[in-house]
Amino acid sequence: MLTQNEHALERLDAGTYGLCENCGNPIGKARMQAFPRATLCVECKQKQERRS
Repeated sequence: MLTQNEHALERLDAGTYGLCENCGNPIGKARMQAFPRATLCVECKQKQERRS
């Protein structure tokens, strides 16, 4: 979890916090509120979980 928090802070500094690392679209507000360390939008996360 510490690594995820550090990555979120790096994304804040880079100006990419809140954007999906896969598709580049904004991560929904509700998702960010529920999981502030999210790096993928709901769609990309669902695709990732289906592949696993």
